[in-house]
Amino acid sequence: MPLLDASPHLQARHRVTYVIFTILFLIAPFYYQDNLGGEGLGLPFNAVIWIPVVCLIGVGLISLIQTGAWVKPSYLVLIGLFPLLIVLGGFASGLERPGEWIVRIGVLVGGILLWFALFQVRFQRRDVEGLLYILLAGLLLHGVVGLVQMLPEPLFKGWIPVANQKLLGMFQQPNLQASLMATAIALAIYLAAAPGFKVHRWPMKSLVFLTLSLASFEVVSSGSRIGLLSSVIVLAIVVVTNLNRWSKTPFLALSLAGALVAGGSAGLTKTEGAVEAYNKLEQLSDQGRDVRPHIYRIAIDAWERSPVLGHGIGSFQREFQNQRIEYYDPERGEVIDNARFSHPHNELLFWMIEGGVVALVAIACAVAAVFLQLYRLGWQRGGLTAALLLPITLHTQVELPFYISTFHWIVLVVLLFACFYPGAKTKPVRLSGGASKLITIMALSVPPLVTVFLMHSLLSQTGIMQYLKSRGTQPQHLNYALNNLYFREQGEYFMMRAVLYSGINRAEKRDVEAFVDWAEPFLEQIPDIQIFKDLSVAYQYIGNDSDASKVIERASAIYPADRSISEVKAKLKDGEPLATFSSQASVAE
Repeated sequence: MPLLDASPHLQARHRVTYVIFTILFLIAPFYYQDNLGGEGLGLPFNAVIWIPVVCLIGVGLISLIQTGAWVKPSYLVLIGLFPLLIVLGGFASGLERPGEWIVRIGVLVGGILLWFALFQVRFQRRDVEGLLYILLAGLLLHGVVGLVQMLPEPLFKGWIPVANQKLLGMFQQPNLQASLMATAIALAIYLAAAPGFKVHRWPMKSLVFLTLSLASFEVVSSGSRIGLLSSVIVLAIVVVTNLNRWSKTPFLALSLAGALVAGGSAGLTKTEGAVEAYNKLEQLSDQGRDVRPHIYRIAIDAWERSPVLGHGIGSFQREFQNQRIEYYDPERGEVIDNARFSHPHNELLFWMIEGGVVALVAIACAVAAVFLQLYRLGWQRGGLTAALLLPITLHTQVELPFYISTFHWIVLVVLLFACFYPGAKTKPVRLSGGASKLITIMALSVPPLVTVFLMHSLLSQTGIMQYLKSRGTQPQHLNYALNNLYFREQGEYFMMRAVLYSGINRAEKRDVEAFVDWAEPFLEQIPDIQIFKDLSVAYQYIGNDSDASKVIERASAIYPADRSISEVKAKLKDGEPLATFSSQASVAE
């Protein structure tokens, strides 16, 4: 893809892109504030990351309009079918939870737009390599965060998650940190294998070797099956596909191997992470000791009830919890823990349930495009690029990394940009004046609007945490959440529980009935254990013992080993009042 225009305007856009890219990978992912954990915007860094992302999209679109040319990557149609079919299928299957629908679709479409926009800045190959070095520096910083978390005394408390000597990273989840470090290993080797590596100055070379050592240390010491497995496969791929390259540069190959061995050996000495990962693999093969096989079976059963369009985006929790009632076999006892699973630990199964075959076809189009491009790159470069994509892609088949960490999704998008950059072609733009103005207006207006929403989401999260710290005595802290598209559901959860127990304490029956009206449809979408218990309390309080028993029986059918549900069942059977029993717990639990 030749650089057709070396004008000051294009050079300025390059500089702006570099600055935003630096903010995206070296600053934004390290924003932290108190939170409840979970996924999506519930983790604060996920909100902050999107601010530079939408700015990069804006820069790419403006570049397209100003230069009068656009860059067409290979297999663009196949990639474009991915978000198109997902969106169309999402409309067809229904919008039962519009907030989650918009955010989920927005994250997917935003990632594809970022991928497309990066091409439009029209970098040369050395510029793309520079972007990858910035990404590698960001991954090294994530490794440093993990290293700090392993120290006996917590440092930077309030600035990074406290982990009690565990490798949680900024993501508050060890597997996410491990898969990112496996990606760091692949990226370090990828950059070391680049033709220009030998002429780079010592800071760039030091970055590669330091990242390689630290990343291998953390993968081995993390105890993560997926991190260890993906690292082993990455190394196998880069050795097999580039054996000829390494044989011609033995000193470099030995140096890279030395950095890997040094980091991995230190990881084995520091902790028993590798042993822990091996034990987890044994559990997976031991019937009943690992929960994933049971989750997968339940998920497939749920998908079979609506295979074409799925049950709709946001429907997983309802469909999965209903299906697990049929899955339980009294003769073999409880085989799945009592957690309320928000995902099936597999990206394909997740989309199968919520989007059906249409979503699978969309994903297959994108996967086909990637395989075709890897084949086009050839054995050596294609192998190195495949190794880049493997850790995060493999992680999607045992968990849902993108929903917990937008950073992983953005990293994968950037790596896909590097994958598709070779062979991209520059073409003239054929747009009317009105269309050009519309794209320019959107490129300039959408980033600030999205930023306002994200800042409001951070305020909503802060308000929820303040509400919990006040133990539910200051409901005004929920005002931001109640007026936020993403956090409204969570804000209503806490507010309505407060309404219930406040109504009981004041003997205000209308408040209790208001809770019942809210809780019944809520449980249809999200079978939350606490709300099941609260609804049984409310039914009993208004004199509807029959419905109280039905509600708690249903909860017991979904979560048969939950002790708190068993206690409520016993009290209902004995005719004891539940209000006193349940109100002992704070409404801010």
